[in-house]
Amino acid sequence: MKVCLVSFEYPPHIIGGAGTYADTIATGLRHKSIDVFVISRGWSNEYSQKTFRIPTPTVAYWQRIFFMRPALKLLRKLDKKVKFDLIHFNEPHMTFGELNLPTVCTLHANQLNEIILKLTRPRNYAVKDIVDLVLKSPVGYMLDISIAHNADKIICPSPHLASKIKSYCFISDDRINVVPNGIEVKAFDRIPNDYTDVLGKYDLEKENYILYIGRLFPLKGVQFLIKAFKTIKKKCANLKLVIVGAGHFEKYLRSLASEDVVFTGYVRSLRVRKILYENSLVFVLPSFYEAFPMVILEAMACSKAVIASNVGGIPYLVKSGRNGFLLEPGNSASLGRLIEMLYGDEKLRKSLGTSGRKLVEKEFSIEKMIDQTLKVYESLL
Repeated sequence: MKVCLVSFEYPPHIIGGAGTYADTIATGLRHKSIDVFVISRGWSNEYSQKTFRIPTPTVAYWQRIFFMRPALKLLRKLDKKVKFDLIHFNEPHMTFGELNLPTVCTLHANQLNEIILKLTRPRNYAVKDIVDLVLKSPVGYMLDISIAHNADKIICPSPHLASKIKSYCFISDDRINVVPNGIEVKAFDRIPNDYTDVLGKYDLEKENYILYIGRLFPLKGVQFLIKAFKTIKKKCANLKLVIVGAGHFEKYLRSLASEDVVFTGYVRSLRVRKILYENSLVFVLPSFYEAFPMVILEAMACSKAVIASNVGGIPYLVKSGRNGFLLEPGNSASLGRLIEMLYGDEKLRKSLGTSGRKLVEKEFSIEKMIDQTLKVYESLL
């Protein structure tokens, strides 16, 4: 089978979970002897990896639009030589004209849902967030509708997102497939827990810091995590909070934080992330919405207890009281109590972490994700 994966994000140009997914799906399919070609943005083709790049100007809001037409032009050119069996779009892309090939699209979010959240949730918004709401989100929603009606099959990582796509993009159940994202647990296991240099760099001690990993913008709820951290510092004086990630909200978050809050910036290294997960006290994701957060899978792969918001696809991953705890977003008082409880109960932390690891191994492996994706492909061929 010959598949062309069209993805704006692809290594080394990864912004978030969609880029990680593109890397995972391409690698996993190749391990199944699927002939995968990739079209992504960038300036250097990698012919040995069958990866073709589209130079895209770095213009906020519009760079994905600039990517689409030349990407589809290149797709048609490659198809004449390669004769693809199927096209897989990662994230919504505008399709100009008929492609005359079976098409699958993986959607990781829904822009209309984000518009609603931005209008109804906490208003710690900067100018960029307002511009996003006026420009980016409506354009993104139009792309969601376009690909939903032009693709033969839609893949969503969670039932919750599938229901949103169905409602907001006006498509039927039979065109949507839920395929949970997977993670390669062995990739974490292969990395030795030689943590001295990493913890030393950030002045951290083993199991004496709370960890957050993700983008820094208002709907991630990190401002409430910082607020909760301030309350528990009175009883847990030596505890620190580590915030891994980048985004325009960082300046505001720094203004809220004390000296015991460590901002690392974006961390690409799997080794560094693994060490930060494995040696943390607990992993916290206080978002107001998540479709299917890979960071929770990564934390559970490292046998860490998770505290996360009871929203979106998170309850699909975190079973409260079994591998972590769920709480309502924005409730810093409840978040502080849960962190304080886990701080004082090592046995419970270990039990939750062990259960999370078992869940990832059983339900969220890359092999399972690839097998289910191939079933979607085969239904069209």
